[in-house]
Amino acid sequence: MAAEWTITIEGRNEFGDICRKEVRIDKCWERRFDGDIGLSIDKGKKIMAALQSAVVNHEAETYALLRRVCPDCHTFRLVKVYTARRIFGTDEVRNPRWMLCRECYQGMVGAFDNGNWTSVGVN
Repeated sequence: MAAEWTITIEGRNEFGDICRKEVRIDKCWERRFDGDIGLSIDKGKKIMAALQSAVVNHEAETYALLRRVCPDCHTFRLVKVYTARRIFGTDEVRNPRWMLCRECYQGMVGAFDNGNWTSVGVN
């Protein structure tokens, strides 16, 4: 017989988007006789790692959404490609590379990656 704990972490960003992450912890009944009561340090680290991952991913997605808006005309820029970036050595987040605004830069083709300009050419 085992006890199972499910911890649900839920966050909501400025746009109302919800991020939900679950962590399950199993404990067998026999270990309680050995004095293993409560959460171990390893189980606590597992919970904190899940919390950190949920928060980092949700904040990175929200930041990318805010940066996708053209600062001049306030329309959404197209995303050329998504790559992956590591944050804190363990958490991997999506990293968008967005195109120049079609309204503000008509005839130009290029993309931004973390604020760096990459010229592709002129139509």
